[in-house]
Amino acid sequence: MIISVLDKRLAMWEQYCLNHCFEVPEGFSLPKTGEPTSNNSICQDALSNPDLDARLDSLRNKLSLVGKESAALNRELRALEQQSVPSSHFAGLINEALHVYEENSFDGLFQEMAKTVSELKAKMAKLKTNRMEETERKKTERLFTLSRDASTFDHCSGFTGSKLEDLQDFLVQMKKM
Repeated sequence: MIISVLDKRLAMWEQYCLNHCFEVPEGFSLPKTGEPTSNNSICQDALSNPDLDARLDSLRNKLSLVGKESAALNRELRALEQQSVPSSHFAGLINEALHVYEENSFDGLFQEMAKTVSELKAKMAKLKTNRMEETERKKTERLFTLSRDASTFDHCSGFTGSKLEDLQDFLVQMKKM
């Protein structure tokens, strides 16, 4: 059964090919087998013309060379495309760094740092002055306290009535001045 269906379809295909694929267009006629015609000899001459054959061979060779050259150029193009991927990546990184540089201008950052440094120096000088003033004030207070304590002493008797520790503290304070 399958074979008969296949045979039927194959017969239909053969008929289609004969009617459509191998059909001779209108205006063309096949020479009859027993007639010698002059048209046939002209076709044979055209087919065996050495000049045309040489030109055809030359064109085929040129086509072959162009095909090889095209293949080489395609390989080179692929290689360049592969190289351009990393270089475009690097170009993107460089553009990003340049963008960051433009956003945060180093001149502006440097000027800001210089301003901050000068402010820091001024604050440190003020702090140093404040410490020196505080130290002087403390020294003055100690001297005032000691002199007040000394004023309670009897000047006629001198330091005889004071304790040894008070005298040592007074001596230390005097040496610091």
